[in-house]
Amino acid sequence: MEDMGREMVKYCAGLPLAIVILGGILVTKPSFTEWEKVYNDSLSSLKKGKGLGENQQEQLFDILVRSYNALPPQLKPCFLYLSKFMEDEWIDAETLYQLWIAEGMVLSSEKREGETMMQVAESYMGELVHRSMVQVRFNDLESSLTKFNSCSLHDLMRDLSLFQAKADEFFETIDLRGGNGTHPNSSGVSQVAKTRQLVVYHERGITTSPYFFKKPNHQQYRSILHLNIDSYESLSPPPGSYLANFKLLRVLALENIRLGRQEVLGIRCGIGRVLGSLVYLRYLSLRGSNLKNFSWIHKLVLLQTLKLDNYNNHLMSPVSSNVLGKLAYLRHLYLPEWSHRNSRKLRFNGMSKLETLENFNNVWCEFKDLPKLSSLRRLKLKVFDHYDKIQEMFEYLSDIALSSNTCIQYLALGIWILDGGFLNDPDMIRQLLWDHKFNLQELSINGQLPELAELSINLTYIDASFTGITKLKLRESCLEEDPMPVLEKIPTLRDLDLGENTYKGKAMVCSAIGFPRLTRLCLWDLGDLEKWKVEEGSMHILEHLEIYNCPNLEELSEGLIYLTSLRTLILREMPSKFYDRVLLENGEQGPDFYKVAHVPDLIIDL
Repeated sequence: MEDMGREMVKYCAGLPLAIVILGGILVTKPSFTEWEKVYNDSLSSLKKGKGLGENQQEQLFDILVRSYNALPPQLKPCFLYLSKFMEDEWIDAETLYQLWIAEGMVLSSEKREGETMMQVAESYMGELVHRSMVQVRFNDLESSLTKFNSCSLHDLMRDLSLFQAKADEFFETIDLRGGNGTHPNSSGVSQVAKTRQLVVYHERGITTSPYFFKKPNHQQYRSILHLNIDSYESLSPPPGSYLANFKLLRVLALENIRLGRQEVLGIRCGIGRVLGSLVYLRYLSLRGSNLKNFSWIHKLVLLQTLKLDNYNNHLMSPVSSNVLGKLAYLRHLYLPEWSHRNSRKLRFNGMSKLETLENFNNVWCEFKDLPKLSSLRRLKLKVFDHYDKIQEMFEYLSDIALSSNTCIQYLALGIWILDGGFLNDPDMIRQLLWDHKFNLQELSINGQLPELAELSINLTYIDASFTGITKLKLRESCLEEDPMPVLEKIPTLRDLDLGENTYKGKAMVCSAIGFPRLTRLCLWDLGDLEKWKVEEGSMHILEHLEIYNCPNLEELSEGLIYLTSLRTLILREMPSKFYDRVLLENGEQGPDFYKVAHVPDLIIDL
């Protein structure tokens, strides 16, 4: 077997992709006979050309096809699904798993006791990675619900996926980019009537109406993904006027769309009524849209994933408190970022299968329902209120954390305190920062805090078992003492954002052994800060640094020369004299340029 392996590697002529693909095939073949068959088949393919220049794809294609044919049946559609996305795009793994599940590609029969369907989907991805067919980026947090953060296809693997998808009539495309007009792309994956999946690639200003109104076989589709819609793009015609043609949809992704005022409120084109009629939907994403009225959601009783979150601060219109009550199969819910304050808060009764809940907000969501969500694994919540209400929330979180039935693995908490209550109760802040029982990974506090030195426990270096905080944002803290000596001792901290009026002092020091795992640091709107010192050994794996609107900061720290892992430095809204020390207007290097000369991506926003 070793001799055959060496012979195959020899004929790969040093091309890494050929080697890893062959390895991905052979690792699943335990016997000599199976290796011998792969050897004979592969050798004939590899011998087709001695050189690996322009004919590279042809020489490898038989090997690539063989890697696809060797996949178990349940993995083949998962691999083909990846070709729907853009070339070189890194696809969010969590979203991809949710799509696979909604499309019926993940087999419930493979779910073991205690496993979720998301975990089964990730095992599928793991197998594709094991066979070297998919490239992945890993989540660097042990508490992450998924091992993989995102995935992508090598160019040749994407060509294989597209080729095989076309051969299998896997999905149909409408390509509106680059002047392709309104017709299905002639080079698209499939134009065969029996395909059940449709992908629409968008370009600003191109109308989709001729296709959607004239195509006679709308009922065939079970899945429609609208991809590459620019933010605030207005689709013509409005989607409410044609979505009614797709009554059997299981999957609909319609993200970043901009609707007119009447459409947003449901007056014109009845988009809410139309969406409410798609009763077979398992996956619905309106992420990034400006739709406000969701009173129709309760009709979609089969939904498993619902994404209503946006990033444009659009307010959600008041809804009935029990609008979610009938969604008994819902596993993943992403609520809008903001909503009007309702007299009756949104309830979560009957949602025992919910695993993900994001943008839970005390202004319009009922806190006392949280302990009832027995399957919840990820929770992101926001609290806007006075101290007494925040204390009430804290008690609910304590009950959940101490419950033997809790499944929560990832907790993100944002607090906007409307009074100075934390000044009189430093113990709450101490517990949030250092009490591991909450399993708190992300913490954002907007409001006045007691001096952090008063909160620190008496340890030279805080043990990782006491805290799980990986991401921390502070705003309006009004700290008089340098917060860095305390924050740098949080060993799990990876992302730190110190914002407006967090620190009122003039000098800040990051010491030699501080921030052992920090990869991102953002300093902005620190109006009193004049000097910042970074000692050698501090933040030794920092990758991203951003300094924004610190008008009195005199110069970059000398210690930046020690940050050899730094890949991106962004300077925005700084005084001209500060910029001149880094890079003069005539292109000459300023006196501080040597401090950041090693940074590959230096962004100076004048």
